[in-house]
Amino acid sequence: MSDQLPPAPPPPPEDPNQPPYGQQPPPYGQQPPYGGQQQPGQQPPYSQSGQSGQQGQPGPPPYGQPPYGQQPYGQPPYGQQQGYPQYPGGADPYGQMVREPEVQIDVHGLRPQKRWTVLIRLILAIPQLIVMFFLGLAGLVVLIIGWFAALFTGQLPTGMREFLIGILQYQTRVYGYLYLMVDEYPPFAFFEAPGYPIQVDVPPPTRLNPAAVFFRIILMIPGWIVTSVLQEGAAVIAFFVWIIMLFTGRQPEQAFGATSAMLRYETRFAAFSGMLTPTQPKGLFGDLPGASDTGERRSPTRPLFLSSGARTLLIVMIVIGAIAFVLNNVFSNSNNDNWNSDRAPYTVSQQVSQHR
Repeated sequence: MSDQLPPAPPPPPEDPNQPPYGQQPPPYGQQPPYGGQQQPGQQPPYSQSGQSGQQGQPGPPPYGQPPYGQQPYGQPPYGQQQGYPQYPGGADPYGQMVREPEVQIDVHGLRPQKRWTVLIRLILAIPQLIVMFFLGLAGLVVLIIGWFAALFTGQLPTGMREFLIGILQYQTRVYGYLYLMVDEYPPFAFFEAPGYPIQVDVPPPTRLNPAAVFFRIILMIPGWIVTSVLQEGAAVIAFFVWIIMLFTGRQPEQAFGATSAMLRYETRFAAFSGMLTPTQPKGLFGDLPGASDTGERRSPTRPLFLSSGARTLLIVMIVIGAIAFVLNNVFSNSNNDNWNSDRAPYTVSQQVSQHR
């Protein structure tokens, strides 16, 4: 035996399709490394233009990418903005907000007023208040009948709706005159009064939700509380504004802005209560920039942009009104308790005397 090892077997022949030692083949559909050559049987390199190196033969796109010329997955077509699905009263498929139907008011105020009309404004408004009282009674009867009609049909009859709109426009003009916003005397005109500086714009009729119609009184509670608080606070602030206007003959800008916000909220609450709109009253502190329906300035109150002074005065009005609202309820409850306690001994003694 020989101590020499047998010779090693010859190495296997190199595969022409394999890359050099230490290099991995590029992923499918990608360009080979710089300086590398395309191996036999390998897919032609994928060019930057989205086509294969061989003319007329498009190459496959990289993993996770759509074919050339198509929008990435999950994106809307070119030229269209990405949005969200449509919601009832929210946005359309491409994110454009759809405004809910709301009542708008135009008050052309901030003008000089006669001091003698400011002095006796409440006396001058007595005939208007009498007419508005009887219109309110008639409107209550029409509203009760219209409630049953809207409950089954989803909308108010046209004649009843127009009658309630006329009452809304009439009382808005009277309230604006009482709040010292304008000096012109309100006309005894039902429905429209084109020449008057206070105008009310009611949106076209829309279908009402029968459930919202059925529970309308319950849905009115938040708006009724806010309106009651505003009226309590306005009664206090109006006295000081009245004193100022007796000397200046003009309503201050802060008072005009706060009063306009209150009047618009009250008008929207009345429209919601009368089923003229399906929208709850909102926008107490004015409109946001860019949120107007048309973008153009129609009047000092449309769109309604409140200054910092008007917002502060409105907050003061709300605080005073809330305190007055709570105190009125406390004193009314205490008076009722006292009245019941005063009647109780009389009732018991009367019963004893009757048994005798």
